[in-house]
Amino acid sequence: MWTAWCVAALSVTAVCGVRQETNTVLRVTKDVLSNAISGNLQRSNALHSALGEVPVGVGGVPYNDFHVRNVPPKYPNGHQLGGNYKYGRIETNDNTAQLGAKYRYGEILESDGNVRDLRRGDYRSAENAYGGHRDLRRYKSAEGVATVGRLHRRELRPGEIPPGVATGALGPGGLLGTGGMLAADGILSGQGGLLGGGGLLGDGGLLGGGGVLGVLGEGGILSTVQGITGLRIAELTLPRVSVRLLPGVGVYLSLYTRVAINGKSLIGFLDIAVEVNITAKVRLTMDRTGYPRLVIERCDTLLGGIKVKLLRGLLPNLVDNLVNRVLANVLPDLLCPIVDVVLGLVNDQLGLVDSLVPLGILGSVQYTFSSLPLVTGEFLELDLNTLVGEAGGGLIDYPLGRPATTPRQKMPELPPMGDNTNSQLAISANFLGSVLTLLQKQGALDIDITDGMFEELPPLTTSTLGALIPKVFQQYPESQPLTIRIQVPNPPSVSLQKDKALVKVFATSEIVVSQPNDVETTICLLDVDTELLAMFSVEGDKLMIDAKLDKTSLNLRTSNVGNFDVGLMEVLVGKIFDLAFLPAMNAVLGSGVPLPKILNIDFSNADIDVLEDLLVLSA
Repeated sequence: MWTAWCVAALSVTAVCGVRQETNTVLRVTKDVLSNAISGNLQRSNALHSALGEVPVGVGGVPYNDFHVRNVPPKYPNGHQLGGNYKYGRIETNDNTAQLGAKYRYGEILESDGNVRDLRRGDYRSAENAYGGHRDLRRYKSAEGVATVGRLHRRELRPGEIPPGVATGALGPGGLLGTGGMLAADGILSGQGGLLGGGGLLGDGGLLGGGGVLGVLGEGGILSTVQGITGLRIAELTLPRVSVRLLPGVGVYLSLYTRVAINGKSLIGFLDIAVEVNITAKVRLTMDRTGYPRLVIERCDTLLGGIKVKLLRGLLPNLVDNLVNRVLANVLPDLLCPIVDVVLGLVNDQLGLVDSLVPLGILGSVQYTFSSLPLVTGEFLELDLNTLVGEAGGGLIDYPLGRPATTPRQKMPELPPMGDNTNSQLAISANFLGSVLTLLQKQGALDIDITDGMFEELPPLTTSTLGALIPKVFQQYPESQPLTIRIQVPNPPSVSLQKDKALVKVFATSEIVVSQPNDVETTICLLDVDTELLAMFSVEGDKLMIDAKLDKTSLNLRTSNVGNFDVGLMEVLVGKIFDLAFLPAMNAVLGSGVPLPKILNIDFSNADIDVLEDLLVLSA
């Protein structure tokens, strides 16, 4: 029964493609991709995954090195920020009083490679400098040596100091001696001296440790930045997405967001507000299963508008630059994975195209990718092979009912996309023919029409037929009910022309009289060629097809009442097809043809154009 086809539950059947031909083409602009990415960002937990503690100095490498190459080695000593080694690794001294110092304060490098600490007590006494309580032979005076004439002055022994030097510049009260100007208690090195403790350049002085310029030393701004701990991303605003198509490659993706980071430093709590532009070069590829995939080739974060704020106010630009450099190393590992997650969701949507979608209870439709998508500067083009399968699992290989030796018609060229069009779906006549072929093979177009089934029809009796064909009245003088048995033995054909979609259906109409005792007698068998005009619309995610009768032509194949002018029955048969056959056929088509589910595209308000061999939906 016709009602059974329409009301029964949906069923899904597995379809395996054996051909990779294109009969459906989908084009989308960058705005569709942008909206798909934005929608996935809103619906997913990708942003929440980035909130939390910032893993500073964990010994990683930049995101792109990890993403493109192998897993990075781990480096120790990665507890502090601002290092100039691989991401997360720095080398520090215990004393950082000197900006950029390689050695500790008061240390010098000997010629043998050893480091001498000048702050030790045995170097601060001038007495010791002369060797008073140490090895006197180290600084040996030439005094006491036999006087030699000028012309016969002997050479100094190793370690000897010429007379006068030891007792002059190096002696007590001399330039470098005890109490001298440059000695430990002199004007430069003594307590309160220029270089001494509390002096201009000394510890605690104007330029020394703890002084005005000491902000760059131990406990100063530099070490404060290096001493930042407990960094956490507290807030991440919903990114603004922009996409640029890269012809032949893929897309260039940009996510603009604002990040709020909290932390602690040596001088108070720290708030960092930074604007971040996440940029990624994404290549469109095809995996081994034949699905397209968006794969990140490189991801970077560009920082701008960075503000570092302590409880006591804004810090200088120097710290902004330092934090900027630090975050530039840290944030890619935190934010680029967001792009990975979002693109993974988009890839999942691309994979949904391959899902089996029921076509009523008669079969299913499956869209598969027939080739690698094409990327131009204007759109992304996806070539689809639409497979229509029967409930039993067989494919509708030849939708127009032609022999297997006849090749299918190739997919025509698509028209240019309009200025206000973001999505364009082109469906070939082959695909539409496959749908109708499925209906024909399943017997969904066959119908038995009896008297009283359709109120709009005249009484289907031998009296009605006898008024047109006198021989029927002569053979059946008493009115008997008739049954009109319509069958479609061959698949319908679909042709698309400019602004016109035509469906040709060849059917047979057998007129049977029902006699007492359930005895049926065939009066005649007619061949009926019908031409139907197809109208298209979109409801939800389905293409709706509604057919209207354009014209019919009859041919008498057999008759049990003798020959008669078949033209006399054209009006009656026309009414039967218009008021009975077509409503039943449209009821079956009323389940709709599933459109590809991809990137959340909505064609419900699409403009529909019928072109030569193409049905085009533009949204």
